[in-house]
Amino acid sequence: MSKTKQYYYDNAEKQVDDIIVKLKSNSIDYDTAKNSILAVEGLNLLNIDDENIDEVMQQELADENFATIH
Repeated sequence: MSKTKQYYYDNAEKQVDDIIVKLKSNSIDYDTAKNSILAVEGLNLLNIDDENIDEVMQQELADENFATIH
């Protein structure tokens, strides 16, 4: 991966991770987290889109034994 692509990948990953942390700490709700993640620049580099965002978020929440109702 080129340095430029790696930079955007890393930035997108960090932004998504930060949003997931906020969701897990109940600082933001599920819909806000979802919309924030979908607005992240370079999200396509993480293979996340509007078709699989719910699956990705549920997997992240399940990894920490968190449950949410949306």
